[in-house]
Amino acid sequence: MVVTVDELLITGIQRFSVHDGPGIRTTVFLKGCTLRCPWCCNPENIRGEPEVYFKAEKCIGCLKCVRRCSFLDKPGDIFRFPEHLECAGSCPSAAMGVYGEVKGADDVAEVILRDLDYYISSGGGVTFSGGEPLLQAEAILKVTSRTGDVHTAVETSLFAPMESVERLRGKVDLFIVDVKILDEARCREVTGGDLEVFRRNLEGLSDERVLIRFPAVKPYTFNRENIRALIRFLKESGVDYIEVLGIHRLGLEKYRSLNLQMPEFSAPRDDEIKKLKWLLEKESIRMNYLKI
Repeated sequence: MVVTVDELLITGIQRFSVHDGPGIRTTVFLKGCTLRCPWCCNPENIRGEPEVYFKAEKCIGCLKCVRRCSFLDKPGDIFRFPEHLECAGSCPSAAMGVYGEVKGADDVAEVILRDLDYYISSGGGVTFSGGEPLLQAEAILKVTSRTGDVHTAVETSLFAPMESVERLRGKVDLFIVDVKILDEARCREVTGGDLEVFRRNLEGLSDERVLIRFPAVKPYTFNRENIRALIRFLKESGVDYIEVLGIHRLGLEKYRSLNLQMPEFSAPRDDEIKKLKWLLEKESIRMNYLKI
């Protein structure tokens, strides 16, 4: 599939979001990511192309999909033919479909601008999330050129080409940066990311407004060694405020809909979060825990 710079490959647009930056926001979820984090709650946003899904619990047994596609003997067979995107459409119960659609910059901007009054009254705006939105940096600029002064945030891991970061410098109001695993070998082993890419891109944002977030995931990010590295990183970077993200398993049904198994992980206990807050405050770093 060819997506032009005037188009975005997205999986959804969520209006009235309150956890993706300041105020009331519209969150645009872009498809495609450079990482493979085991705790990802949006597995439908990892691959950079449309992909079929099947939600068995929604299937009403009408078999319209089987009659439409001669390759299918039953609905679940769609996973054997992931290229049959057209065969997954028009399911009357939405049990089968496609994650990912191409939307023009004009269409995305039009949805964003519907809630302009809410942005003004709450200090909100639009947040581009993912996946990794930096992979579609040029298309993001096409949208923001149409939304004018609407506050724009980009939620990113910074594991992306440096030129993508450069394209958005000075044109985005807030970069929301996830800090995950700060050991080079462990980062590569768990997420597939090159920590040097992250460091280089973060340095490139030295003059930008950056909000650091930390996904608290046992055993991957929330462990003694990584928390020590996190505090050291925050001190060296001069960061005095951090948001810690509570992790959940609400993405389980999405994994099943993609015929995938969700990896095992867990959220820290409340007392463990309190200890993290204490450790941070000892270093004069304020913390806000976002438990969604």
